[in-house]
Amino acid sequence: MFVLTGVNMKYWIVTLLIGTILLATDFNYNTGGYVGYVPELAGSATGWGEWFITSFTNVTGTPLKIVEFGFPCCGVPTGSFGWIIWTDMPDTGPPIVSPENCNFHGSFTPVEGPGGDSTVYTYVDIASVADVIFNPGETIVFGYQNTGYGGQTPFNGTDTWSWHHNNWESDTNHYRTAVLEMKANIWSALEQTTWGELKTVF
Repeated sequence: MFVLTGVNMKYWIVTLLIGTILLATDFNYNTGGYVGYVPELAGSATGWGEWFITSFTNVTGTPLKIVEFGFPCCGVPTGSFGWIIWTDMPDTGPPIVSPENCNFHGSFTPVEGPGGDSTVYTYVDIASVADVIFNPGETIVFGYQNTGYGGQTPFNGTDTWSWHHNNWESDTNHYRTAVLEMKANIWSALEQTTWGELKTVF
């Protein structure tokens, strides 16, 4: 028979805590309706939108930490505002400021170069460069710089916006939805706890 003594009880509790952190359920969101959605249309950077963005409200009931973005696109490497995020938005509408006035940003190189296949996703590792955590009920806006063509789909009920002539214009007006993908992990303060801190608890 296996009996939990004081020592091995501490071991199992610590193992359970760490295991809970490592097994956090991923949360996936795609404006097309499912992860990896293949866009049917392509928006031109010069003819329609230099950036594509969408809003997302955390209705999961738990804090989320952004892990990765996915953008179906083709083109040249972006500028330093290749991916952009606004946090703690007052509503689900677009920002009233330009892309360069976001809270978080970074660059990326599209997998497909100029004239390539704009249905191919470029994935950007956000967690390695920024801790973007948003709480239940908080709305964020995120998107990317379109340096060639960006994947879109006929309007499906999800609002997206494009930066055109120095203004955010609704893609709904053109019967389109830009395709943007986000992956996040359920976040807990325990993720910030070191092994030494855990040992002192027990």
